[in-house]
Amino acid sequence: MASLSAVFTEKEKTNWLKAWLAVDITKSGLEQFVENGAKTLHTNIFNNVWSINISQATCSGCQIANLLECPTKGVCNKHGAQSTCTSMHDNAAKQPRPCPANVCNKVHDEIVKQHKFKKPSWKNTIAQQWTTNPWQIAKAYFPPDGYAGQCSVQETDFNGIISFMMNCKDFDNKFSFPIATGKHNAPCLLTKAREIGRIVRHSSQCKVTDADLQDIFTTLTKLLSDQTSLTHDVTAQEAVKKLAELQKDTLKITTEEMMHLLQASQDTLNKIQNKADKSQNEMQTYLEQCKTDLNTYTNKCKQDLDDQTAKCTKAIDEHASRTLESTYEQYCEDFRGHLIEHYTTRMNTVSVSPLLVGLDKPIFDIFVQPKICFYNIEKDGSRKKTNKTIQQYKDFFYSDKKLKRVFVQGEPGIGKSTFLTKLVLDWCNVVSLHNHDNKATFSDIDTLNDFQFLFHISLRDAMNERDVVEMIKTQIIDRIYTVAKQTKAFELLQQILERETCLVTMDGLNEWADHLDQHVIPRIPTTHTKCVSIITTRPWKMADERIKCSEIDRLLEIDGITESEQLSKRIILSLQIGNNMSHTAFMTYINERNLMHFLTSPWMQELILNVWMNKSDVKGSLCEIHSILLDVLFKKAKATKGFFKNGFPIECLSSSRYIKKQIKIFDAVANAAFQLKFSSNKSPTFSEREIRKYLSEEHLQFCLNAGVLTARCNSVRFAQSPQYSFTHETVHEFLAAFHIASLKQDIIEYFKPEHNYNVLEMSQTIIYLCGLHCETAYKLLNRLVDGDFLSDICHGLSLYIKRCNDTLSAFRRDNYTKETVLKATRNEMDNDASCLAISVLFQQMVIAGFSEAKLSGQKDICLKCSDFTFNKYLHESESDALKELLIFNKSNVRSLILESNVLEVSEILSVMQQSQHSLERLKTTVTPEMYKALHNLNLKELHFIGQIEESSLSHVLPSLSNLMYLCIEDSNILERTVLPGTIQEICLLKSTFTAMFLQYLLVDLSSLKHTVQLYLESVIVTDFNTQIFLTEYLLNDMTNIHLDIEHGNNALYDTLRCSSIGTLALNTAGDVVLASKILNTLKKLRKLYLWGTYIEQYALKLPKTLQCVSLQKVECSAEWLCNLLIALSSLHHDVECELWDVVLQPCEYACGDDSKTHAPDLRAEYLSHMTILVENGTVELFEILRNTNIGKLDLRTEDCASSASTILCTLKRLTKLYLRGTYSGRCTLKLPATIQCMCLYAVECSAEWLCSLLIALSALNHSVECELWDVVLQPCEYACGVDSQTHVSDLRSKIMSINMSQLTIVVIKGSFELFEILRDTNIGILHLRTADCTSFASVIPYSLKKLTTLYLWGTYSERCTLPLSASLKCISLQEVKCSAEWLCSLLIALSALNHSVECELWDVVLQPCEYACGVDSQTHVSDLRSKIMSINMSQLTIVVIKGSFELFEILRDTNIGILHLRTADCASLASVILYSLKKLTKLYLCGTYSERCTLQLPASLQCISLQEVECSAEWLSGLVIALSSLDHSVEYELQDFVLQSRADARGDDFRRSRNRIHLSDLRSLGVELFKIVLITPDYDTKRHGRIF
Repeated sequence: MASLSAVFTEKEKTNWLKAWLAVDITKSGLEQFVENGAKTLHTNIFNNVWSINISQATCSGCQIANLLECPTKGVCNKHGAQSTCTSMHDNAAKQPRPCPANVCNKVHDEIVKQHKFKKPSWKNTIAQQWTTNPWQIAKAYFPPDGYAGQCSVQETDFNGIISFMMNCKDFDNKFSFPIATGKHNAPCLLTKAREIGRIVRHSSQCKVTDADLQDIFTTLTKLLSDQTSLTHDVTAQEAVKKLAELQKDTLKITTEEMMHLLQASQDTLNKIQNKADKSQNEMQTYLEQCKTDLNTYTNKCKQDLDDQTAKCTKAIDEHASRTLESTYEQYCEDFRGHLIEHYTTRMNTVSVSPLLVGLDKPIFDIFVQPKICFYNIEKDGSRKKTNKTIQQYKDFFYSDKKLKRVFVQGEPGIGKSTFLTKLVLDWCNVVSLHNHDNKATFSDIDTLNDFQFLFHISLRDAMNERDVVEMIKTQIIDRIYTVAKQTKAFELLQQILERETCLVTMDGLNEWADHLDQHVIPRIPTTHTKCVSIITTRPWKMADERIKCSEIDRLLEIDGITESEQLSKRIILSLQIGNNMSHTAFMTYINERNLMHFLTSPWMQELILNVWMNKSDVKGSLCEIHSILLDVLFKKAKATKGFFKNGFPIECLSSSRYIKKQIKIFDAVANAAFQLKFSSNKSPTFSEREIRKYLSEEHLQFCLNAGVLTARCNSVRFAQSPQYSFTHETVHEFLAAFHIASLKQDIIEYFKPEHNYNVLEMSQTIIYLCGLHCETAYKLLNRLVDGDFLSDICHGLSLYIKRCNDTLSAFRRDNYTKETVLKATRNEMDNDASCLAISVLFQQMVIAGFSEAKLSGQKDICLKCSDFTFNKYLHESESDALKELLIFNKSNVRSLILESNVLEVSEILSVMQQSQHSLERLKTTVTPEMYKALHNLNLKELHFIGQIEESSLSHVLPSLSNLMYLCIEDSNILERTVLPGTIQEICLLKSTFTAMFLQYLLVDLSSLKHTVQLYLESVIVTDFNTQIFLTEYLLNDMTNIHLDIEHGNNALYDTLRCSSIGTLALNTAGDVVLASKILNTLKKLRKLYLWGTYIEQYALKLPKTLQCVSLQKVECSAEWLCNLLIALSSLHHDVECELWDVVLQPCEYACGDDSKTHAPDLRAEYLSHMTILVENGTVELFEILRNTNIGKLDLRTEDCASSASTILCTLKRLTKLYLRGTYSGRCTLKLPATIQCMCLYAVECSAEWLCSLLIALSALNHSVECELWDVVLQPCEYACGVDSQTHVSDLRSKIMSINMSQLTIVVIKGSFELFEILRDTNIGILHLRTADCTSFASVIPYSLKKLTTLYLWGTYSERCTLPLSASLKCISLQEVKCSAEWLCSLLIALSALNHSVECELWDVVLQPCEYACGVDSQTHVSDLRSKIMSINMSQLTIVVIKGSFELFEILRDTNIGILHLRTADCASLASVILYSLKKLTKLYLCGTYSERCTLQLPASLQCISLQEVECSAEWLSGLVIALSSLDHSVEYELQDFVLQSRADARGDDFRRSRNRIHLSDLRSLGVELFKIVLITPDYDTKRHGRIF
C-alpha cells in the first residue's frame, strides 16, 4: 500500500493529487448509474421509433453523414450552394439520403428531441451501432468532439459522463435538484462537479488549497448522495465511503492505483512544460524577426537612394533622344495611315462572276465567314485533319506561344484570297477606322491590335522576287509613295520590320517560285524576329518535301463557307435588276440538278449563280456547267484561247474558249479520269505513279496549276509521294463520261458483265453521259443492268407498295446514295432497306439522265425504264420527265405506282393495255373503266384507292392468276369478295366493312394451303351486334393467317373472338387494350406481336397455345413487363419472349403511387422453359431478370451483352446463351455455373476476347458446348489497347495449359485465324459444320492432344488430307457428300491410329464417278481399295445410319472389326458384303425386320447385338439358324428387342412382348449352342442365359 503524502512534500500538491483521486472515485461511482441511464434512453428511443414504423425494423447500413443535411452547422465545412463539403460529406457514400429501413432517420430525430439544447455532438457517435450499442447514442450528448473512439462508460472520462447527464433530458427527473448550467441560474451539483474536473485537469501548478479541497469533497459527496436515485445506488455509496476515507487520509491505495495517479499527474505536468517551452520559443523567434526587419529596412533605404540616382541619370538620357524617337513615331503613324488608305481603296471589292472577272462588288456586301479546320502534325510528320474549327483570330496566332508562320491551304475557289482580303480590312478597321458597317470575320477582332503593321502580298505578282522586303516595296511602297519619297519609306520599312510587331499575309504560294530554285517560301530576314506570316496555298504545294515540318507552326484548311445560302442571297441581291429572281427559285434549280454539293465553294456557287441568272445565254445542263467550269480553270492556268468549229460532236464544249488549244491535255486528263474511276482500286485518290501512266509531267503540272487536279501530303515519311485527286468528284465523273462519249462503242466493250459493276456507283457518270451522248448511255445501261439488279428493284418496289417501315429514308436528297447504299454490305444494311433504296435511286438516276439529255439538246433520247413511281417526293420537273419516260416505255411497264394524279385515266388504261404481258405491280385510284382492263393481267401486286365495286372486283380477281398482294384503301365493303388462290397478303386501309364480311374473308383465307397475311389499318367493322357467327368460321383452322391490326375498333375484336388465327400483331397500345378481352379465346394463337406504351396495370390473359410474344417497339413500366413474364411462365411449356426495342419508364412515370412496391418478384417464378431475346436493352431492363430462373437468353448486340454482364452470374437456371455483336478487349462476362451452351451468331471479336471466353467456359468444370456460327476475328490493328498482343500471347499460353476436355467446339463459319486460336489446346470434341471449316482446321487437329470426337459436315473430293489427333476415339460424318477416294483415305487414316476408334456414317452420300476430282481419280480409288483391304482395321468400328450400295462396296473385303447397322435398310444394303468381312467380330443391328433373315454372316463373328429391333419370328429363326451355322460359340445380345406376333405379320393390331423370349421358343428353332444375353431396359446390368 502507498500513501499520498509520500508523493509530494508540498502540502498543496498533495491536495491536488487528492482532488484528482476524488474525481476518479466519483467517476467510478457514477459509472453504473450512467450506464443504466444510457440503456434506458436507448430503449425509450427505439420504442418510440418502432411505435411509428409498426414493425421492429433495424438498420446497420447508414453512416451518420447520410442522416445529416449538408451543410450542418458545426459539422460541415461547406460554404454556399456551389462549394463542396470536405469534412462530413466528402465522398459519394456519405451523401445525405433517407434510411432504407426508415429507422435511422427517426432515431436521429429522437436524439435531437432528448438533447436539452437541440445540438447533439454528431462527430462522436457511430450510427451503424445505434441498434446494438446504447453508449453510441449516449455519446451524442457529450462535448462536441474527442469521444469518437470511446465505446463504453469505462473508457469515457469524468467530463463526458457529467456532460451526458447535463445535456440529456432523460436525467431531469433523476436528481433532486434542477439541472442548471449556471449562466442564468445558480450552478447545480453537476455543473460544480464538471468545473472541479476542469480545474483538476488543467491546473498549471498542480496545487489545490486546503479550503478548495474541502469544497471538492463536499460537492462530490453531495452529488453521490443525491436522494432521488444515487442514495440507493450501491456503487455510488461505495464511492462515498472512499471519498470519506480519502478526506481523512485513511484510504488505502494500491501500488497500481498510485501508479495510475502518478501517470495522470505526469501527463498534466508535461502539458504545462510544453506550454512553457512553446512560449519561450515564440519569444526567441520574435526577437530574431525584429533583427531581420531592422537589417532589411537599412538595405532598402540604401537601394532607394541608388535607384533615385539611376532614375535621374536615365531621365537625362531619355530627354536627349526623345526628339529623334518622336520623329520615328510620327513617320510610322503617317506610314500606317497611307497603308490603311491603300488597302481600303484598292482591296475593298471582290469579283462575283468567274465568267466576267471585272464584275466586282463591295466585299462587305458579299463576304460570308469561311469554315477553317485545324491540321495536327504528328511526331512522324503525318498530317491529320481534325474536326476542330477556327472560331477566333487568336487561334491563328497563338498556341502555347505566339506562332511565327501559319499556312492556310484550300482548293481552288474555296475563298483563300477573299479571306485574306477580309483579314486586311479587319485590321484596318480595328487599328484606325472603327467602321461599324464592317462586320469582323471573328468576334475577337481586337487580337489584330497586337500587330502595329500589316503587309499584304500577292505572290502571283511577285514571280521575279525572292525577299518579302522586296515584294513589299514593289507592291506597296512603290504604289503609295512618289519616286522621291520611296527611298526614305523603304528605309523606314527596314526599321519597322526590325522593331515593330508586323503581320505579313502572302496569298498564293502555289503561284510563286524562286527563279534560283533555292527557297520554297519567300525569305524573311532572321533579324525580323517580330514578323508573323500567314501564307495561303493549294494543298498540292504543301506536298513539296522542301517545306519542313519545323517551318509549319500551324496548318489550317479552308473547307468552304459556313452559310452557303447567305452567300447566294447576297450575290443575287447584288446582281439582279429588279426583284424577278428569288433565292427560293435558285435553290429549286440547285435541287433539280443535284448541285447542292457545289455550294460550299464560293467560286463554284458564283459560277452556278451566273449560269442560272443568264438563262438566255446558257441552257443550264450539268454538262454545260462543267464545261464552263473547266474552261475557266484552263484560263486560270494561262491557257491559249481557241474555239471549236461548228458541228463539234460534244455540244457543251462548243462555246468554250480555252480548251480547244489544249485539247490534248483535256483528252489525256479525261482518259486518266476514266481509267482511275473504273480501275479495280476505285479510290478517289491516286499516287503520282498511277497518274503519270496517263499524263506527262508537263500536263500534270498544267492540271495542278489550273485546279483540275490537286495533291495532298499526309506524311513526310520516306518514299511516300503526295496523293492526287480531282478538284471535285463530279469533275472526275464528267471527264470519265467525256472519255466514254468520245470513244463510244469501243469503251462499252471495256465493261465486262462478269466484273459486276455497280450501276448506282456510276450514276453520276451515266447522267453526264446522257447529256454528252444519250445512245452510248443507253448501251452502257443495258450492259450494266443485270437480272439480279432488276430483281432488287422489283423487291424494293414490292416493299414500297406494301407500305414497309422506314420508306422515308430512301427518298432523302443528301448523300444517302454513296454513304448508305453503295458503301454498305448486305450484312451492314438490311436487305429490304437496300433494295428499296436501290429502286428509288435508280429511278432518280434515269430521271436525271433524261432531263440532262433534254437540256443538252440530245435528239434521240432512247432511255428505257420499266418501273415508274409517282409520289410526293418528286419535284414537279422530275414528275414531268418521268411521265415522258412512261409514255415512251408504255409497252414495257413492270411497275406503275400512282400516288399523285399526274396521268389521265385514258393514259393509265393505255399503259395497262399495252403492258398487259409485263405489268406486275399497280397502285392507282380506282375507276369503273379499270375493271375490264384488269382481266387476265400478270399482276402480282394490286393497290386500289377509293370506292370499289365488289361485284366487278369479284369478277376480275379470279382471273389474276399471279396476284399475291391486294390492298384496298378508303372504301366501303359490304359483300363477300372472291379471291384468287395465289393471294398471300391482303391489306385493308381506312375502310369500312361488316363483321360478316370479315368472317367470310378469314374463312376464305384459312382455306388456302399457305401462310397468308391480313393487315387491317384504321378500319371500322359494323353490324357486329346483328350478325351470327358462321359455323365454318368457328370450326376452320386459321393458323395459317397472320393478322396485323392497327387502330381497330371493339366490333373488330369481338368478331375475332374464339377464332383460330395463328399469329396476331397489335400495332398500338389501344389495340392491345381492345384485344385483351378476347386474347384468351384464341385457342390456336402461337405468336403475338406488340407495339405501344403501357402505363396501366397488366391485363392480358394469354392463351395456353402461345409460343412467342414479341415486343417490337414498346415503352412500359417494370411492373407491366414483370407481369407479362410471369404470365408466360404460367403457360408451362417452352415459350419465347422477344424484347426488340423495349424502353422501361422511369420510376416517376410508373403507374400508381405504389408502383415500385407492387413490381412483382420474378425470382420465385419458374422461367427455365423460357427463352428471352433482347435487341435493344438497358441496365434497368436486365435488372428485372436478376436472380431469375430463365433457361435461355439471346443478346442481339454488344450493348445488350454489356448491360447484361452484371446479372448473368445470378441466372441460376440459364443453360444456353446466344451472343451477337462486336467485342474487343478481354471478355468480362461472368457466366453462371449452369451454362451448357454458348452460341456466337454474327460476332466480330478480338482474339483476346475469344480466348478469355473459352477459358471462362472451361472453368465451369462440366460439359459445355461453344457454337461459333459466324465469328470474324478482328485484325490486329483493331485490337484494343497497345498491349493487346501481349494480352493475347498470355491468354494463348493459358488456354494451352488448362483442361478443355469437357468443351465441345462447334464451328459453322470459320477462318484460318480462328482455328489458330485452338492450336495445341485440350478441347475434347470438335464439330466442323462445313468443308471450308475442315479446310481451315486441317493444320491443327494433330495438335489437339485431348481431342476424342470429331464431327464433320460438307462436301469433300480428292484424297482426305486431314491429319488426325492420336487421341481421337470417334469421327462422325453427319451430312457429308464425298468421293470414294476421300472416304477410303479417311478410313486408312483412322486405322493408322492403332487403337479402338469409331467411325459414324450418319448421312454419307458418295459422289458419282463423273464428279470425282482429277482425271486419275479412278486409278487413285483403285489403289486405295487395294490398300484398305490389306491394312488391319480390326480396331475400327463402323456405324452406318444412312447408307448406300456404293458405300458398302467400299467396305467389301476389308478387315473391320465391328459394324453397326442402325436401320433395316442399312442391313439390307450391307447383306451382300457381310460375308466378305473376314475380321468382323461383332455386328450391331437396329430396325424392323420381317420375312426370313438372309444375312450372310462372316465366320469370324463372335457377337451379334440386336438394339431397338422389332422383328418377326421367321426373321429371328433365320438369324439364329445363320448363327448356329458358324460352328463356334456366339454371343447373342438382345437390347430393347420386340418380337412381332403372328397378328403383326398379318397387319392386325400390334401386340408386343419386350425382352420376353421364352426358352421353349428358341428350342423349337433347333438351336444347338450359343449364348443369349438379355440387356434390361435400364441398360446398367446384363442377365446371361445358360448355354444350351
